[in-house]
Formats: sequence, C-alpha cells, structure tokens
Amino acid sequence: MVTTESHQSQDLMVPAEIQDLSLNLEMEGEEQASPSSPSAAFDPEKFSQGPVNAITVLTLLDKLVNMLDAVQDNQNKMEVHQVQMEGVVRGIQADMTRLSKSHSHTSNTVSKLLDKSRKLSVTMKEVRERMERQGAQVKKLEANHAHLISRNNFKVLIFQVGVT
Repeated sequence: MVTTESHQSQDLMVPAEIQDLSLNLEMEGEEQASPSSPSAAFDPEKFSQGPVNAITVLTLLDKLVNMLDAVQDNQNKMEVHQVQMEGVVRGIQADMTRLSKSHSHTSNTVSKLLDKSRKLSVTMKEVRERMERQGAQVKKLEANHAHLISRNNFKVLIFQVGVT
C-alpha cells in the first residue's frame, strides 16, 4: 500500500558531501571578503548568482513538492478506483457464476425435453406402424365381407362349448 504520510512530516537528510561543500564555499567567501586579500574586490555577478540559485532551488523544490502531492493524490484516486473496479469485477464474476448455473440448468432441461421428444417420436412411430397394420387388416376384412355379400352365400356356424 502507498503511505499517505505528507511531505511536511518527513525530515530532509542532506548528504555529508554537500554539507562539506557548503562549509568550504562559506570559508572561501570569508577569505575573499577580508580586506587583506587582493581579490577582495566585489563581484556583483557572483553575489547575485547565489540568491538567484537559492530562489531557483526553492522554487524547484516547491514545484517538486507540488508534483509529489499531485502524484500521491493520483495514487490515492487510482487506489479508490482499483477498489471500485475490484468490486465491479466481483459482481461480474458472481453474475457469470449465476449465468453459468442457469445455463447448466437450462441445458439439463433441454436435454430432458429432447430425450422425451425422442421417446415420443419412437412411440409415435410404433403407433403409426400398428395403425397401418390394423388398417391393412380392416381393408382385408372389408374386401372379404364385400366378396361374401356379392356371393350372397352366408353360413352361420355356432359353436357351443360342451358342458360336462
């Protein structure tokens, strides 16, 4: 996680090399300012360069601080956005799980319906075959009946089961 500690609570550590360099520059500046030194003449260019550099450094540091604050704000916004996106992704995953279960249930139901349809089709085919056979038998009986009527020759046979 990114720390939300602001830059104002952080200590600025200056490396020892820079501290030694600033002490050497101060000592050289004192030597040049002493009246016994032949190079003690006032150099306005060097003098004006110091404060401008300090102001420039402070300005740059201020800009850097503002940039760091902006980066930290952006990071915080990105973290919030990331958390929101994780919630959305979890919701989508839950929806996909429900959809998958629903699809599985629908698939099972369709499979059962197809099986029933196949069984019904087989049964219908068997019934049709029986009906066709019965239709053929009825046609034979009708033809036989018509033939008998045309001959007008009827014989009635009565069978009696013997009583013992």
